[in-house]
Amino acid sequence: MSGPRPRSRAERPPARARRPDITGVDPQTAALIGRCPFPGAGSDLVCGVSGGADSLALLVLAVASGCRVTAVHVDHGLRPGSAAEAEVVAEAARRFGASFRSERVALVDGPNLEARARDARRRVLGPDAATGHTADDQAETVLANLLRGAGVGGLAAMRAGPGHPLLDLRRTETAALCRHLGLVPVHDPSNDDPRFLRNRIRRRLLPLCSEVAGRDVVPILARQAGVLAGDAEVLEAVASLVDPADAAALAAAPTPVARRAVRTWLTGGGAHPPPLDAVDRVLEVARKERRAAEVPGSGRVARSNGRLSSTPVTPQPGRMAAPLRYSLAVVTGEDEAPWSRPSLGDGPDVGRVIVSEGDLQDRIAELGAQITLDYAGRPPLLVGVLKGAFMFMSDLSRAVSLPVEVDFMAVSSYGSATRSSGVVRIVKDLDADLADRHVLVVEDIVDSGLTLSYLQRYLLARGPASLEVCALLVKDGQQRTELDLRYVGFHIPAEFVVGYGLDVNERLRNLRAVHAYAGDSP
Repeated sequence: MSGPRPRSRAERPPARARRPDITGVDPQTAALIGRCPFPGAGSDLVCGVSGGADSLALLVLAVASGCRVTAVHVDHGLRPGSAAEAEVVAEAARRFGASFRSERVALVDGPNLEARARDARRRVLGPDAATGHTADDQAETVLANLLRGAGVGGLAAMRAGPGHPLLDLRRTETAALCRHLGLVPVHDPSNDDPRFLRNRIRRRLLPLCSEVAGRDVVPILARQAGVLAGDAEVLEAVASLVDPADAAALAAAPTPVARRAVRTWLTGGGAHPPPLDAVDRVLEVARKERRAAEVPGSGRVARSNGRLSSTPVTPQPGRMAAPLRYSLAVVTGEDEAPWSRPSLGDGPDVGRVIVSEGDLQDRIAELGAQITLDYAGRPPLLVGVLKGAFMFMSDLSRAVSLPVEVDFMAVSSYGSATRSSGVVRIVKDLDADLADRHVLVVEDIVDSGLTLSYLQRYLLARGPASLEVCALLVKDGQQRTELDLRYVGFHIPAEFVVGYGLDVNERLRNLRAVHAYAGDSP
C-alpha cells in the first residue's frame, strides 16, 4: 500500500525552533556551542566557509547545534590554487553532514580590494548567512572603524546573533577545536598581506595596544562594542521619532539625533551610511544655510516649502552606471550658489552654473578622503591629463592625505571644437616610470570616452601594478565605449562646459565653477 509521497525540502514547513540536542556531542564541542547564539535546532543556515580555522569551526558548531547547514565556499580567484581550497570545505561538509556549494566571483587586484572582496562575498552568501567572525575579529573591526572616523553604530561593530554566532569565541579556541577534530585549516596568504588595514591592525596595532595596556585588549574592545550596540539602539529609537524630511524638525533636533535620522533616511538603514561631512551638509540644508547638497551614493538633497527631498541616482537606459557606491553625485544646474558666479564678468558666452564652486570643493574633499583610504600604505602616482585637469589635479592632490607623486601628460582630441573628434594625439608624455607603480589617472571630463580608453591602453602597456581613473565630470549618455571609472565627481548634462580648467579656445579656464558654454561654436 502506497502512502503519501515524501515532501521535498522546499515543500516542508519551516522547522519549529528548538534547543540543540548535544547529547552525542563531545564535551569540548558542546562547551563552545553553549556560547554561540545559533538559530533553533532544525533551522536552515547558510554558513560562509573559506576553509580557515574560524569558518571550519563555524561549520562544525552549526551542525552540532542541530541546524541544517549549507556550507558555501566563495573563490575570489585572486591567487593560484585557490580553487583547491573548495575541496577542503567540501570534505569537511561531507564529514559533518552539511550540504555544500562552491561559488566563484571575478575580482582583480587593485585599490579597495579588501572591501570589494567582502562585498562580493556577502552578495553571494546573502544577508542571512552566518560567518565565522570571532572576538578577535570584533576587536579589529572596532579599531578599523575608529581609524575611519565611524560613529556609535560603526564602533558597535558586528552584532552578536545567528549571523555572527562566534563573537564570544577566540581564535585560539577555534584553532583548538580544529586540532581536536583532526581538521587541517587552509592558510590564506592574503591574511599576511600588509597592504590590508585589518592585517596591519592584527599584526601591529592590537599587540601594541595590549602592550601599552598591560593586558589583552581584545575582550575589552569586544565588550565595549556590545555596550555601544545598546547605545546605538537607543539613539536609533529616538531618531525614529524625527521626520527627516521635515526641515524644521530636523533643524531643532539635537545634532546626534538629527545625524542618525538623516543617515537612516538616506540609506534605508543600510550598512554603508554616507560620510559625516555629507550628513552635516544635509543638516545645513535643513537649517537654511544652503539650498541643496550632494550626497555620495544618494544623489541630491534639496529643500522646498519646508520639506527635504532626496533625488536618488538611478542608472537609466544608455547611461553609464558607476561601479562603486561612493562614485556618484548628480547635478541639474539649478539652485546655483551666489559665490559660483564668474569673477571675470558675465559675458554672453558664459551660461548657467552646472557645478558650483562650493559643490566642487566639497566633492573633491570626499574623493580625496576615499582615495586616502583606498591607497593606504601604497601612495599612488597621480597622472594629470593636461590642460583641462590642472585645477582638479591641484585641489585633489591636496585633499589626499598620502605622500603622492604627480606627473602630467597632454593629449588632444578636441582641438578647437566643442565635441571630441575621437582622434587622439599625445602632445606631452610622462617623465615617470610606471612599472609596478599604482597609477591614478586624473581626468577633467569624460565625453565619448574614446580618448580615455586609448590612454588607459597606452598606460597599461607600461606595466603599472594597478591603473585606475578619477574623473571630475562625466557627460551622461555620450560614451561610445565601456569604461571602468573607479572615482567620479559628477554626472552632468550632455552639453559643452567651461570653467574650473575647462576651456574654449583657451578661454574661460579660470572660472571658479563649471558653467554651460553659451557662445557660438568656434
